[in-house]
Amino acid sequence: MKKLRVAVVGLGKIAQIAHLPFLKKMEEVEIVAVCDVDEKKMSAILSKFKIPRWYNLFDEMIEKEEIDALHICTTNHYHYPMALMALQKGIPALIEKPIALNVADAERIAELSAKTKVPVVVGMHNRFRDDVQLLKEFLNEKELGDLFYLKAGWLKKWTRETLLTWETQKQYAGGGVLMDLGIQLIDMALYLLNKPVIRSVRMFGYNIKPQFEVEDSMLAVLETADGMSMTFETSWNLHLDHDIQYQHLFGKNGSAYLNPLRIQKVLHGNLVTVTPIAEERVRDRYLRAYERQVRHFINVVKGEEENMSSARDAVETMRIIDALYRSMKEGKEITLG
Repeated sequence: MKKLRVAVVGLGKIAQIAHLPFLKKMEEVEIVAVCDVDEKKMSAILSKFKIPRWYNLFDEMIEKEEIDALHICTTNHYHYPMALMALQKGIPALIEKPIALNVADAERIAELSAKTKVPVVVGMHNRFRDDVQLLKEFLNEKELGDLFYLKAGWLKKWTRETLLTWETQKQYAGGGVLMDLGIQLIDMALYLLNKPVIRSVRMFGYNIKPQFEVEDSMLAVLETADGMSMTFETSWNLHLDHDIQYQHLFGKNGSAYLNPLRIQKVLHGNLVTVTPIAEERVRDRYLRAYERQVRHFINVVKGEEENMSSARDAVETMRIIDALYRSMKEGKEITLG
């Protein structure tokens, strides 16, 4: 069987932990080349993952190599131009989140993917978690009744006190903690709720560390067309003992919680815990999700699975992100058409 020839661009932490190792485990895949500007990493990565070629320039790699699938793991501002170059050459792409820096660029990627029939999978790994899949099954069966409220948060303890990276610079990241953490919570909510229509958004952003060009803490409120309310809070810089991540949903007949998964519903007048068994360590939960995401992308390329994190999904998420940043800038609620 001919192996799929895969290339990876951007060799930071996410590529080394969640892309290269899982690609190497797949017998049907051959990593033919990687690309990064930091040559200090070159010898260690080529040796560890037994990769034959290294490039400093993306356009050189994409011209010289025969590539069947591409992983884009760069800083955010490269996602859009690299995705366009790949699609124009007929190369399917797995793009780490966000798909682009704004909804207009995301729309262009989705349109070109549809026009060329070349798939794009967007790296929203939470969709591939066991607990998220179990919860989605419960929600699809209306086990909790009509949902009226969702709240989610991802709060990190004070670890970036003096750390200035590309993530804190607007030209490279496109935004701050909303673009880094909030986008994942919002995407997971939209996925669990089967893409509800969002009617309005409001966001409050804060710069606890003034040297950051972007918000390092935020609170967002979303309202759906059918009256459901959602709140999201994220921060890089809170005085906490430990990081906190949660997603809670409330319905007329019960409630559900993530991290860890817990489901409660009203039965015969009593609130009963009906959580399915899904024991796993937190680190394993996320690593398995990344592995499934990588395998899913390869299966989409091979035509064996339907895309469950498409460019079109990412466009709708970016539409909300753009509106939230507009809300923060203008200091008012934004109504979506």
